[in-house]
Amino acid sequence: MSRIELGSEQVASIRRTLERRERDIIDRVLQQPDYPPLPACPECNAVVEQMDSMVEPPQFEVDERAILINVKPCGHRFRGALDIDQLS
Repeated sequence: MSRIELGSEQVASIRRTLERRERDIIDRVLQQPDYPPLPACPECNAVVEQMDSMVEPPQFEVDERAILINVKPCGHRFRGALDIDQLS
């Protein structure tokens, strides 16, 4: 299954949503059933139960860095180019 390309603004939006979610969990000392929802799948807008992400391994002679995102249960897989300021 190939990956669906996301624009840098879509990647930034997902990252901001996940950061806000994490801050909310920590600030409000939430336990598992009370966690805020994960962002919806960018492709089908389905409710996401699990979202895994990693920075794509470097490739020879390719300057672009990308993040790989897998969502469950819909199974969509994404690749989004990262801007330099999104790497940290």
